[in-house]
Amino acid sequence: MKKRLLFIFYILSLYSAVWAQTTNVTITGTIFSSEDNMPLIGASVYVENEELEDQDIRESTLGVITNFDGEFSITIPQNIKNLYCSYIGHETFVLPLVKGKTDYTIQLTPTAQMLDAVVVTGYQTIERRKLTAAVSNVNISEETVGAIKSIDQALAGQIAGLQVTSLSGTPGAPMKIRIRGTSSLQGTQDPLWVLDGIPLEGTDIPEHLDNDITNIKQSSIAGLNPADIDNITVLKDAAATAIYGARAANGVIVITTKNGKIGKPKVSFSTRMTYTPTLSTKRLNLLNSEEKVNLELDLLRNKYNEDNKKGGVYHILDRLDLINAYQESGYEALTDEAKAQLLHLQSQSTDWGEILFRDALNQEYNVNISGGSEKVTYYNSLGFISVH
Repeated sequence: MKKRLLFIFYILSLYSAVWAQTTNVTITGTIFSSEDNMPLIGASVYVENEELEDQDIRESTLGVITNFDGEFSITIPQNIKNLYCSYIGHETFVLPLVKGKTDYTIQLTPTAQMLDAVVVTGYQTIERRKLTAAVSNVNISEETVGAIKSIDQALAGQIAGLQVTSLSGTPGAPMKIRIRGTSSLQGTQDPLWVLDGIPLEGTDIPEHLDNDITNIKQSSIAGLNPADIDNITVLKDAAATAIYGARAANGVIVITTKNGKIGKPKVSFSTRMTYTPTLSTKRLNLLNSEEKVNLELDLLRNKYNEDNKKGGVYHILDRLDLINAYQESGYEALTDEAKAQLLHLQSQSTDWGEILFRDALNQEYNVNISGGSEKVTYYNSLGFISVH
């Protein structure tokens, strides 16, 4: 009799196990961001441990993450009432499960939280509040990028202790950068540039920028598009630059470029056009050619004035050997040939304002494609700038 009862209980337990396996339900859905309605990749969908304990389920966790399209599929006990959806930078959403419904569309709301400011020193990323070295950070915003054409322009006037000086008016010419003054009288005085953790060589600015166009473009940072920069960190003192050794004696400028993010390929295109009208020189009270010739003649009468050897009048009279005669007897001592050349010089009126200044039209085009997977990310860009 006892054996028969044990056999009946065993059959009932097997039936209960099979019945328990058939009470699971598969929930599917897609999670979007309410900000841009884009699918969220890697969002967590899970059941809280308290509900698992209420169902007498011994699993410590029960959850999945979304795929590249923001889709998920999770198998849970039928009596589970809520699913929890979470994603970095978004508020956790509690999804109440409706009996008979197995597919859901979920939107997560971004949350605004104050994050600790971090500083990238080239070999580590540290919170600013924990940083004791002399470090300054420059964020390249969209508004700033539209106004600058090179990296050194982005640094001008942004950081205390950093001096940026223009050496030439040639478009694309590099700037002279000094961090906390000059540290060497004979050696290089330029700071060390570090691009995404890689120290750059050959950043010394050439001495002669006007004769060889190749020298202007020899700087290793000349071809870096400011639109591709995420942030710039300037290391000033020995504590911050110690890892780079003697090369960092003049300071270090660490550049971090933009990176691709996990997701589908994203193509971005931007264009900017800037028009600058001609600088007006009409209000400047300048000498005309006749007044300038008369001024040079008056200066030339003064033998002790060092400036009397400058200008076209001096060269004309010096070529005709009439300097002494003019200084002794004045204009009447000049020959007819000299007077004719001076009259011709008085008639040559040149509007230097019109020659030196003109309307400027700047055009800038940037296109980039970015994306990636959990294993690799990519960011490719192309920029073109035209200055007229």
